[in-house]
Order: sequence, then C-alpha cells, then structure tokens
Amino acid sequence: MARVLIAEPSADVRALLERSIVRLGHEPVVHDRHTAAAAENADVLLLEPAFNGGLELARTLRAEHPELPIVICSIFPPSPQLQGLEPVAHVLKPFQRDALEHALTAAVEAAPC
Repeated sequence: MARVLIAEPSADVRALLERSIVRLGHEPVVHDRHTAAAAENADVLLLEPAFNGGLELARTLRAEHPELPIVICSIFPPSPQLQGLEPVAHVLKPFQRDALEHALTAAVEAAPC
C-alpha cells in the first residue's frame, strides 16, 4: 500500500481523488501545511499546480526525495515549468476515472516503496 499525498485546492475534487486512491488499495493523505511529516512520508505526490504553494511543495519534496513520483492533475496543459518536475503523468481535468487510476498505478509502480 502506497501513501499518496494529495495537493488539491477543491474539496470536491479532493474527495474524488481520495476515493480513487482508496479504490486502488492505497492510502490518501491530504496535504496540510500543519502536518509536514505526512508530506515527508509520501510515496507519491498527486499535485494540482493551482494549489497554493503546490509547486514549492513539489520542488521541496523532489529535492528531499529525488525518486518521488509526481502525478500532475490539472486544468492546465503541461508547461515547461511542470515538465521540469518530471512527472510520471499529467492528467487533464476533467478526467475520466480510468485515466487517473492508470496514472496513479504507474506512479505507485515507480515509487521506491
């Protein structure tokens, strides 16, 4: 079971992401600035770049854990800035559940856990 850190500003989308992660048999962890330890123990980062401080979070985690798989889940297409994070996948919103689950599975398989 992998721990998937969710950095998503919308409560509704977060709930959908959590359900998808649980459905795949993994543990969703919602990013909270007050629980930095949860971020450090993540096996995968699921990032909406519009999340306040999301890019900084991804860069910090990647610097501390270069092997951390990142899945971008955004309304915006890939940009050079996002591609610089070397994500495992970039899922465009609105997405089909299968596309998200495929991206998460690939990220978990790439995780060193």
